[in-house]
Amino acid sequence: MKVYLIADTHFNHANIATYCDRPKDFTEVILRNLRNTLKQEDLLIHLGDVFIGKEPPWLCDWPGRKVLIRGNHDRSKSCTWWMEHGFSFACDGMKFRNCWLTHEPSTSLADGCELNIHGHLHNIWHGFTSQDPMAPELGPRVDAWQQRRLKHPWQRLFAVEYTNYMPIEFDKFVSHPDKYQSRGPKCT
Repeated sequence: MKVYLIADTHFNHANIATYCDRPKDFTEVILRNLRNTLKQEDLLIHLGDVFIGKEPPWLCDWPGRKVLIRGNHDRSKSCTWWMEHGFSFACDGMKFRNCWLTHEPSTSLADGCELNIHGHLHNIWHGFTSQDPMAPELGPRVDAWQQRRLKHPWQRLFAVEYTNYMPIEFDKFVSHPDKYQSRGPKCT
């Protein structure tokens, strides 16, 4: 069994391609990568923000077991709802192999954890160009915002924009986070 990570798939989110400079067919690319990578015996940990808007009919039809760490766009539905719709388990944070897995960057580590692996910030350091009026802090003030959010060396951003829209093996990500540009700016 292999354990994989993915985050911020944002299926059905029309504007995410513009906001994060994703290819127009990002949904198809992510789904193809999930189906071609995962085996039935594998575990996928999704770090949140599965879809926006209407539930896709193919939600969770990729192989393997799936765990969801609910993201800000997932919390309108209960953990039970997610488990009734294809995830084996859903929660808001989880300890796994000495790592604290969350959607947003955590301000502290759970007991016994050495890293916080999270999603939520996408490719904010390399051209996140939100025109969304609901996210004014992502405009010209992005540097101050990112420094406020990621100020600990134990925080690791997992962003599909840096993994070629592929799920990545958990151990490979933890061992080589810089390969996936996951640390962002120099942490202080």
